[in-house]
Amino acid sequence: MADEALDLDRLRKLLGMLGSSHDGEVLNAARHIDALVKSSGASWQKLIPDASRTRKQEHDDDVIRLDQLIASELVSEILKIRLKDMRGAARRGKLSEADRRLLRVLHRKAVIDGAIVTE
Repeated sequence: MADEALDLDRLRKLLGMLGSSHDGEVLNAARHIDALVKSSGASWQKLIPDASRTRKQEHDDDVIRLDQLIASELVSEILKIRLKDMRGAARRGKLSEADRRLLRVLHRKAVIDGAIVTE
């Protein structure tokens, strides 16, 4: 748990100091940055997440949403045809951003309407 909120304004200022031509100033800024992050309870992984892991999790979430919609008895068969196409694209890593937005909207609506029960 964070001891205090990460002061982003201070972090930005300190990061800017890393470009200084004075080595002592750079070292001092680096130490202050490290202390700032540690005192907030944050981590570098949390501040700068691994993009490939994030994309993988989004991909996995897309496939789960699609599977839930396809399995629902309350989703029309005509929509399931489109969802199955989207699932194939998602499995190949080729689901377009527009389809991802559509999937999120359809899934959210299905949850609200009770067509899908999530944990």
